[in-house]
Amino acid sequence: MRQVRTNIGTALLALVLAVVVWVNATYQSDRPQTDYFSQPIPVTVLNAPADYVVTNEPVSEIQVEIKAFTSTWSTLTVKDFVATADWSSLQPGMNEVPVSISCSSRTVTILDHQPQTIYVQAEPWSDGKQLDVSVELDDQDDLPLGYDVIDPHAEPAFVTIAGAISAVDSVAKVEARVSLKDQTSTFERSVALVALDAEGSPVESVQFSHQGASVSTAQVSVEIRKSQNYREVAVRARTSGQPAKSYFVSSVDVEPQTVTVFGIPEVIDTMGGLVDLQSEVDVSDATRMVADRIALDLPEGVQVLGGSEDEAFTVLVTVEIDAVTGYTTVELTLTSRALDDGLVARLSVPEVEVILTGPAATVEELQIGFLEAYVDLGGLGVGTHQIKPIVRFVDTAPEALQELEINDWSPKSIEVSIAEPTTPTPTLTPTYTPTIAPTLPLTVTATPTMTLIPEFTPTPAES
Repeated sequence: MRQVRTNIGTALLALVLAVVVWVNATYQSDRPQTDYFSQPIPVTVLNAPADYVVTNEPVSEIQVEIKAFTSTWSTLTVKDFVATADWSSLQPGMNEVPVSISCSSRTVTILDHQPQTIYVQAEPWSDGKQLDVSVELDDQDDLPLGYDVIDPHAEPAFVTIAGAISAVDSVAKVEARVSLKDQTSTFERSVALVALDAEGSPVESVQFSHQGASVSTAQVSVEIRKSQNYREVAVRARTSGQPAKSYFVSSVDVEPQTVTVFGIPEVIDTMGGLVDLQSEVDVSDATRMVADRIALDLPEGVQVLGGSEDEAFTVLVTVEIDAVTGYTTVELTLTSRALDDGLVARLSVPEVEVILTGPAATVEELQIGFLEAYVDLGGLGVGTHQIKPIVRFVDTAPEALQELEINDWSPKSIEVSIAEPTTPTPTLTPTYTPTIAPTLPLTVTATPTMTLIPEFTPTPAES
């Protein structure tokens, strides 16, 4: 019996030692680790009072520090943790609410969590303020000319505002904004409601309701009506009379060339694309530009956009008068100038043909004596030269002739031979002196005699 007891004790001791060895081995391979869980844990709010509204943004997640075996870390998820904040004791103002955290795994020890408390700004709930919905029109400048907006309105026409009492009290206006860009007819549109304070800034965190039903938009109707027609028309100017002889009207300019008129649609629609002036521009006997300001000839009830209601709108009319262009061809005797002393010159042609253009009246009155043509031989010596003739008006020519243009002449170049004068040599020229008998039938005989007559030598050309 004693031996049996000894064997049982030995067996129990061996079992204990085995367990210790197993526990130690297990502990060495699956030792506990301490660290922050890799994911944030969401905070669940409990017992939020219905008569309060939170006006700030409290922390909604926390970080938790835990201790767990290595094998447990690999199986943990966010769902194994529960973080809660009890708001049942909220008071107006800033509240410091503690956060509780627990884990469903019994092998996990929670060491810490951050933050341990959250701050909640609470205000009493208010839902007793009622305001009309105001329709605000954007881009009114883009509305086409002649169109008017008639009675824009929203449905619902008023709403009740609910929210934190400070936010509700700050709301001064509820509006629905619509754009008139590219709109020319009545339209309806669903538009978001916006609460604004007295400074025109949006008030957040308020709710809208109408007759107990929550709303966030309004159905806005905008009636657009065409009250006046606008039309762009060209301005036409006319002239009367005839310019002076040999002059003509070269252009008629109007400034501005087009105007925008407006008035009753029925009248504007019957107007053409042109509008005339109340009078014509008289150009009788004109020889230069004529300018005048003349009023537009508009139908009754039609005005110019930008003009005055009390004064007729005028435009500046400018009529250009130009001379009729004529031409003529004249022949001018060619002379030489600046020939050195002691030399004589012979020109290959005695005259040049000149073409002139200009106002016809001036061409008709041209006198050839006011033109000259010559070759400048200054500095040229004995020999044959090609010289370009010079054609110009003389210094004493009337100023009116300056309107003429010397277009061309022919020939463009002439040959000039320059030489020294030759010495005169005597030549014999026979002369006959008849001897006549006083009566017939006497015979008349002529006795020739010789007389010395010097040969003619030309003088040098005019310098």
